[in-house]
Amino acid sequence: MPLVKKQLVHELAAEEIKRLIQTSELQKGDKLPSMADLAVKFGVSRTSIREALRHLEAHQFIEIVNGKGILVKDANAHQLQTCIFIESELTFLLQLCEVRRGLEGQAIALAASRATEEQLIRMEKNLGIFKNVKTLYEESVQADFDFHQTLYEASHNPVLYKMIDTVYVSFNEFWKKNKNSDSIFEDTYQSHENIFNYVKNKQPDLAREAFNQMIDIVESRVKEMFLTGNESKTERCQNGSK
Repeated sequence: MPLVKKQLVHELAAEEIKRLIQTSELQKGDKLPSMADLAVKFGVSRTSIREALRHLEAHQFIEIVNGKGILVKDANAHQLQTCIFIESELTFLLQLCEVRRGLEGQAIALAASRATEEQLIRMEKNLGIFKNVKTLYEESVQADFDFHQTLYEASHNPVLYKMIDTVYVSFNEFWKKNKNSDSIFEDTYQSHENIFNYVKNKQPDLAREAFNQMIDIVESRVKEMFLTGNESKTERCQNGSK
């Protein structure tokens, strides 16, 4: 039987929001419907719409501005889509770890030289939230997301930053759908703290080393989780930017 591409609800919602922007001929600065209205319009939960908006914001399609709502940022943002046939989800995730070592390791090294004071303050704030929760709750997921996004933004290389976002989102979805992944936040907290301190003190080699130690933990946890579950064949579509 041929394999069917699987898409998550928030990915489908993101595509619908992009289509809405294009068919309505919205331009930069134009306002989109509220999150609640989008959820009703597309028949999905607010959680799925929230995830879709995060994805679109990371890819520069929209921006969420307090007091103003959801605004179009770049209606013509170019996306490079590649569909990758993966025989095993375990193989897929371990290969993504290899990609993360290269892309994110480089971004973190650049951030250690280029991070602004404002970006360091944002990272430290989210690290504090992360420290207080250290488990798989919406608050910790958001704090971790914001910490990583700010860290990669601090590389001041938007091409690298956007390429990383696709990989990060794939891992984030994996942790959220697996009930045995709760402790990943606690397991990797110290690595996050070490990365931040090395970035703050402008020590790129040590920052990269701390990141690789974090990926070592991630790889180990992924392998452990698959020992108790069945691998599934899937076709994954990755969205990146060009």
